[in-house]
Amino acid sequence: MNTSNPESRTMTSAAVIGVVGYHNTGKTTLVCRLIERLIEGGYSVSTIKNIPREDFFMDVQGTDTWKHGESGARVVVASSPNETSFIVKDTLTFDEMIRIVDLISSPDLILVEGHKSEDIPKIVLGDPHIDGDGRRYDPDVDNFEDILDYITRIVEINRIYNQLPKMNCGKCGYDDCMDMAEAIFRNEKTLADCVMHNGYVSATVGGKEVPMGPFVQDIVSKTIAGMISSLKGVGYADIDSDIVIRIRHEHD
Repeated sequence: MNTSNPESRTMTSAAVIGVVGYHNTGKTTLVCRLIERLIEGGYSVSTIKNIPREDFFMDVQGTDTWKHGESGARVVVASSPNETSFIVKDTLTFDEMIRIVDLISSPDLILVEGHKSEDIPKIVLGDPHIDGDGRRYDPDVDNFEDILDYITRIVEINRIYNQLPKMNCGKCGYDDCMDMAEAIFRNEKTLADCVMHNGYVSATVGGKEVPMGPFVQDIVSKTIAGMISSLKGVGYADIDSDIVIRIRHEHD
């Protein structure tokens, strides 16, 4: 099961799952049940609620925060001892909302009520068609535990994915790091099977090791492998073997 599009995973470290359906099908009730059970299970949850009404405004006319916005402030922050509210006087894209929620709360999961056109795994109530990855919730049968297991699985795979370098190098045998995370979740692989997880390129200068992050390691590896493979007597298959290069400088 592909939990989401790997190319869009960089926008947030949280798992993102939608709850969609027609009006009055019980979306909010389901979201609240999921929040309670997930928190009981030790997960942190944030939510996004889509309100498709042109006449809806979060602020109240006449309040001080409303006056701030009417005067031209693009973002108004209302701070009290119990809550902090951010009122953005503009429409944000879905990706922008996800990034902001992830930055503010760093949750394990962002549950999205509505936004049915977004390319995320979804829980569907009622008859709408499920595009891509998703599950259908039936209140009459009440398959809530199956839905909860499905969501928990996505969150756990996402936790593993966040420990991987997200370079999609393919050295583990999978096309991308999300496939590798799913294999680790199924106990078919371990984090140790990710070459880049513990670092696979090392360099020393004057006896001291030079620290390199995953991105730099990937560049150095591909550059040197490309140079070595073009040399006479080196087969392409040999590039999977360890490569050791020593450059010695003579000193007077």
